[in-house]
Amino acid sequence: MAPKKAKGSSSEEKSVLEYLVKANRPYSANDISSQLHGLVSPAQAKKLLNDLADDGKIQRKVNGKQQIFYANQTDIEVPSVEEAEEEEENIKKLEQQVNAIKDENKALAGRLHNLTNARTDDQMRERIATLTAEIKQNEERLAQLRSGEVISPEEKKRIETEHAAMVKQWKARKRMFKNIIDAMSEGYPGKLRDLYDELGIETDEDVQADVSIIGAK
Repeated sequence: MAPKKAKGSSSEEKSVLEYLVKANRPYSANDISSQLHGLVSPAQAKKLLNDLADDGKIQRKVNGKQQIFYANQTDIEVPSVEEAEEEEENIKKLEQQVNAIKDENKALAGRLHNLTNARTDDQMRERIATLTAEIKQNEERLAQLRSGEVISPEEKKRIETEHAAMVKQWKARKRMFKNIIDAMSEGYPGKLRDLYDELGIETDEDVQADVSIIGAK
């Protein structure tokens, strides 16, 4: 029969004790198993912690079914004021380093994003060809404008025809409106302007539109 391992001699127990002393905070058995990254299972951690507590190497706090374990505070070396200040300064330096690394990571992530979304060589060539065609088209249009040939004769005739038709309709509607408003104003006690205001009507004169100036040919 293999000799029975002496109580408290396992390397797992030593690791648990060293971690509790180093962390100097309360832990459950599940916490210890997790913090030691599976070196011991929760069940093993619970047994080792209880053995250590029974031996007086650590403290145990029971709250119902919950057990919490922590290092003996008398075994914890209390740092001096100078050591505490030095440690605080080291923490500040580390925090600054962490922030600098975060900023660097952010900048690198931005560069990676830009590189990932950048156009390929083929896409760039296609884009250059498209822009070149647009530039040529705009230059031709600019040359046409400078020469006074803004629109073709056909386009000009079409616009004039549409314009004449619109003005014709404008005049017809103006006459229709005059007939209607003349009939409405008969017996109206106030001025014609008051009737316009009451009905919310804006006349050509109100908007400075003179149909006689731009009449159809």
